[in-house]
Amino acid sequence: MGGRDTVEKKVVRLLFLKHHDLDTSIRNLSRQLGEPYSTIRDVVHRLEAEGVVEVLRLEREYIVRLRDVSKALERGYLDEEFVAKNFGYITPLVARRGGVYLSDELYVTLPFKIKRHEAHAKLAELDLRARGFMDPYLAKLGEWPRLSLLFYRIALAPEDDLRRRWISERGLESLGYYEPAYGFFAFLLYALRKAAGLSWEEAYCRAAQLIREYVEETRRGDSVVERLVDRVIEGMEKACQPHV
Repeated sequence: MGGRDTVEKKVVRLLFLKHHDLDTSIRNLSRQLGEPYSTIRDVVHRLEAEGVVEVLRLEREYIVRLRDVSKALERGYLDEEFVAKNFGYITPLVARRGGVYLSDELYVTLPFKIKRHEAHAKLAELDLRARGFMDPYLAKLGEWPRLSLLFYRIALAPEDDLRRRWISERGLESLGYYEPAYGFFAFLLYALRKAAGLSWEEAYCRAAQLIREYVEETRRGDSVVERLVDRVIEGMEKACQPHV
């Protein structure tokens, strides 16, 4: 690959790893990557034209954000191994401030509080069982537009020291884990249990089956994202099979 492609790869990968940060101005990218400002500016403009990144005006700086991971994969700026190992960097940010739950979406809408429910506890119990059959990276996979139906479930990946320090530096309270701890998947279990008279475990297994059917019916082609979805669903389904 030529020098230009090498710099483009560096920019895209850095933006992937700094998905939740706002220090990704063209000037800061130049400083962090050790490349001339003019080089980074030109690369960013090319990536913007390709639809891979977006540039936002913030006061006197231009902030660069990764816009489309799928396009970055298709164009070779990212590869499947890198995405699988670093998926946690682009999952929803979850923390608390003043006892109120915050996430990426809620920063620009309204924070809200939620009571604990049996569906959350049962989902955590069943998800922990399923995690034993999954690759560690897939077990803590977060939300992507194509995956939102599947991965608004429970996230049990514990925070490490780096994450706790990052949260603390931003004045947030650690939840102790990554990603949302409630969402559509918990409601799906609740609805199946109520409507069909299933046990929690039966509802979990039926939900995994319904999601697989939905994904297959809406699939248009193969991609790294589709393969990741398949592997996570397989892990969930293994928790529903009898094991000696």
